[in-house]
Amino acid sequence: MISLSQEWAILSRHMYGQEFIDGLAEFFRQQEIRELLECGCGDGHVLKGLAEHGFHVVGIDASSEMISMALEHNQHPDIRYQQLNWLSLYMIDPTFDCVMCRGNSLTQCVSWERQQFDPHTAEKYLVKSLDLMFGKLNPGGLLYLDTISQKETDNEGGEVEFNFENFYLEGKIKHDWKTRTRRTSGRGLINGEEFSVTSCSYLIKPQEMIDLIRLYNPSKIWTPNIPHETNYQVICARK
Repeated sequence: MISLSQEWAILSRHMYGQEFIDGLAEFFRQQEIRELLECGCGDGHVLKGLAEHGFHVVGIDASSEMISMALEHNQHPDIRYQQLNWLSLYMIDPTFDCVMCRGNSLTQCVSWERQQFDPHTAEKYLVKSLDLMFGKLNPGGLLYLDTISQKETDNEGGEVEFNFENFYLEGKIKHDWKTRTRRTSGRGLINGEEFSVTSCSYLIKPQEMIDLIRLYNPSKIWTPNIPHETNYQVICARK
């Protein structure tokens, strides 16, 4: 049985290929980023690409399986991986030019590999997460987040399909604003092996996320266009 971590790692490598990494690296160079922390780094595929572009990076993930995959497949002299829930960011001493949390990961802070969650708890920990991430930024540092796109919001979810070499996934995304739940379900094939997956996360509109970030009085907040990011809305803020 393919785990959710394995499925996401494979999908992520297809969704965030070399063109995305090159564009992200150029964006970070323009923002004068040198040292970066990724919260929810997964198997480290994107971080390795950034390290190859000359960035010094730290990747944390609460999943031991994800960190094991990162250590096995995506090591680099300028990367340090650590199994750590970002709600324990106070355990990391240095601060960074940038803290990044991509792939809509921030909204899954209390729901990864769970089928049910309490939206009130999720909202509380989302706010706590933002506070901790801002606290790990150097003065003038950059917070890089993403969340569901306005298009997905307008469509109340919708159907998704990914068809790559040795990977096929079809599924649905459903929004329930009453319970603030974004639920995804799908099935497909990985290297000829059938799999199915369901997950849930906290449902929040891009503008609502921006309003939460404003509580931390950023000097600047904007929604940049990152090349080859077609799935989520990127939101950036300067401390």
